[in-house]
Amino acid sequence: MTRLARLLFLAALIVSPHALAQSPQQVVVPSLADTYPGVITLDVDASDVTRRIQRVREILPVQPGRLTLWYPKWIPGNHAPTGPINQIAGLVIRGNDRPIAWRRDPGDMYAFQLDVPAGVSKLEIAFDYLSPTASDQGRVAMTARMLSLQWHRVLLYPAGVDARGIRIAASLRLPSGWQHATALEAAGNAGGLLRFAPTDLMTLVDSPLYAGQHFRSFPLDEGRTPVRLNAMADTAEQLQATPAMIQAHRALVTQADHVFGPRPFAHYDFLLAVSDSFSGIGLEHRQSSENGTYADYLLGSAAFIDNDLLPHEYVHAWSGKFRRPVGTWAPHYNVPADNSLLWVYEGQTQYWAVVLAARSGLWTQEQAREVLANTLATAATQPGRDWRDLGDTVHQGIVDFNDAPQAWGSWQRGYDFYTEGSLLWLAVDARMRELSGGRRTLDDFAQRFHAGASAQAPVSTYDQEAVVNTLDNVQHDDWRGFLQARLSGLGKQAPLDGLERSGWTLIYNDTPNAAIEDAESAGGYDDFRYSIGLRIDGDGKVAETLWDSAAYQAGIVKDMQVLAVNGLAYSAERLKRAITTAKGAGQPIELILRQGEQYSSLRLDYQGGLRYPHLQRIAQSHDHLSEILAPR
Repeated sequence: MTRLARLLFLAALIVSPHALAQSPQQVVVPSLADTYPGVITLDVDASDVTRRIQRVREILPVQPGRLTLWYPKWIPGNHAPTGPINQIAGLVIRGNDRPIAWRRDPGDMYAFQLDVPAGVSKLEIAFDYLSPTASDQGRVAMTARMLSLQWHRVLLYPAGVDARGIRIAASLRLPSGWQHATALEAAGNAGGLLRFAPTDLMTLVDSPLYAGQHFRSFPLDEGRTPVRLNAMADTAEQLQATPAMIQAHRALVTQADHVFGPRPFAHYDFLLAVSDSFSGIGLEHRQSSENGTYADYLLGSAAFIDNDLLPHEYVHAWSGKFRRPVGTWAPHYNVPADNSLLWVYEGQTQYWAVVLAARSGLWTQEQAREVLANTLATAATQPGRDWRDLGDTVHQGIVDFNDAPQAWGSWQRGYDFYTEGSLLWLAVDARMRELSGGRRTLDDFAQRFHAGASAQAPVSTYDQEAVVNTLDNVQHDDWRGFLQARLSGLGKQAPLDGLERSGWTLIYNDTPNAAIEDAESAGGYDDFRYSIGLRIDGDGKVAETLWDSAAYQAGIVKDMQVLAVNGLAYSAERLKRAITTAKGAGQPIELILRQGEQYSSLRLDYQGGLRYPHLQRIAQSHDHLSEILAPR
């Protein structure tokens, strides 16, 4: 989630109308050595939390000759070349205590080339990783009270070797008194210096560490494959979790077992930051996950809309880490991926996140329906669906260069393979239940598709043929055509299919949607998207204008400042009253706006009243949705 990604070369990935008939490409990797001789020593000093500087020292066994060192570029789970190469500085490489010149490859900014002199058997590498001090520099992952250490940010590794064959012995220095959690095997802890057992590079990168001054660990399952929730916070009070929240997370573990069966790990660590200063994140790993959310999450008294974060990342232990699309797996971190199947990897994961949030009690069924209503309304009223199909949105990481904000998000579309992808899988589940009279469901697919999971099981790759065949083995149907229609189809109606098959329909009325209210409160904005087509920040600045909405027709664009409504200073309540009063009155809403140095008075021709999305039962239909959301 965190956040999300840039994808590979767009020209190679464009989804055609025949995309489902084609397989994702196996990543082509030049011949690699199976192992690297010796063990690399990696020492990271992360104790300078004031300046947020992590000092890195590596000792790398070498032989004389040409050597290329890589900084990790394609980070698993980011689906894009997101390695923060811009945040390292002070790189010095020495051999036999003498400096060795390095050169950056002019065709690859992540590759450092050097010549190892005769007589040098090891390199001493030193550099600083400059963790962002503010969000405009990148993800804030180091503060005065907490730290997220992702190993891919603080290492260089030798090119030309399978990452599973590179052994690394890592150590980490933390501020005095801090506690930590990681999936790595510990080898010692003395005076704030943590040592970890030597492991391969792939396992190291897949095993981040959270540490903090205020830290608490909650057992969720203490059986043969234990699961723990490890939380850090800005204050100790934010770690006083309510029994209901801990019970819901325990239920999450149990409900996931019902869906997927055997666990693909020996133990699992949720790493959780609850903070208003630490950047949010959601990133999957085989034996852990990185999660960052609002400060009062564990207190059970704040927003509910973000309560699907931990379910999403936990599902990824099966979907994305144990089972992976063939194009997303590579034996190192400096080769592009083919992300054609992100509608499975992320879309199905998000579907299970919604389902498990409801089944575990992190959401009530009513809350889950409100979230689904908002998701459906966003997709169903998005004009961008008229020109850009769902299958093409898997390319958003590279299209949305450097995560730059979109001027017209509803027309351009974004990372819809998550949200609309989840609606696709709702349609699959509902179709299975419909065809089988409720005897077969997507739960059955999940068990079959993820069969063979265990701590020792290697990554199991799949292509779309495996997806279609498994669906057909569970319940016979034309799944190829069913999926292709939704992946390559255009228009506004497709996302509603699964909902209506589940016994519900999408309606709009003037009763606020609870999920939208919750998001408004958490995000500090007011949502008028389904009426006049605007989302407005708390200070009156336009955060989003829906394409072809009443606001669009009036000439209102993102980043304008709304100053007045019908002659009075702007407030959200005044705009709500103006929208309500204008309903049926035939009178436009008058707004005064500022754009830079320009002021304008605009007339908003809209009489539809306030509109918020909700789900409503379809009379005399079978309620599959309530069955889907009910705990097992």
